[in-house]
Amino acid sequence: MKDLLNKANRLMNTANNTVYNVNRTKSNVDRMSRDSQNKKQQKEAQKALEWKCDCGKKNTTKFCDSCGKAKPACPNCGANATGSKFCSECGTAMND
Repeated sequence: MKDLLNKANRLMNTANNTVYNVNRTKSNVDRMSRDSQNKKQQKEAQKALEWKCDCGKKNTTKFCDSCGKAKPACPNCGANATGSKFCSECGTAMND
């Protein structure tokens, strides 16, 4: 009878360890997925801030790192005006 109880306890311990390991693995997968999503969002945010100067250099600051030229902005409202003929905020025609 004691042998049977010992076997049952070992089986329960094995089952509990298996459930624990499955939950820990799931938690790790969830964390890695969140980390991956966060990195993707950071890259998208960085890309949204990026603009290309007339000299060809890609920048994320208000001034070009290469030539010092200011980031293009709408003369009417000051909104980001890179890559378009009209301001996306107020519709003002952008100067070339």
